[in-house]
Amino acid sequence: MAFKAPCVAASTGNLTLSGEQTINGVAVVADDRVLVKDQSTASSNGIYVADTGSWVRAIDFDGNYDIKKGSLVYVTGGTSVGKGIWTVTSSNPIVVDTDSINFTSVLLTT
Repeated sequence: MAFKAPCVAASTGNLTLSGEQTINGVAVVADDRVLVKDQSTASSNGIYVADTGSWVRAIDFDGNYDIKKGSLVYVTGGTSVGKGIWTVTSSNPIVVDTDSINFTSVLLTT
């Protein structure tokens, strides 16, 4: 289990993983970390670094060794469900871009 660097926002639905955008009331700009947890293809879920072009997975969440059941991430912003601590609930081993990556809330704050 690991505690990942915090994210500025968490998704509340399927996202286009490119460009600056508003997510859950948070204006996400280049270099912001975002918890993407609601993609229609769950293998695309994870922690991403926003960009004006295509987003990439965060360096601490881009390899099979980085993503384990129980990994935690704190989300600092959001106007609805999302702000708080989230954990990976998928079973190990998790293969990036192949296996579903699921998250559940551990502690939500207001």
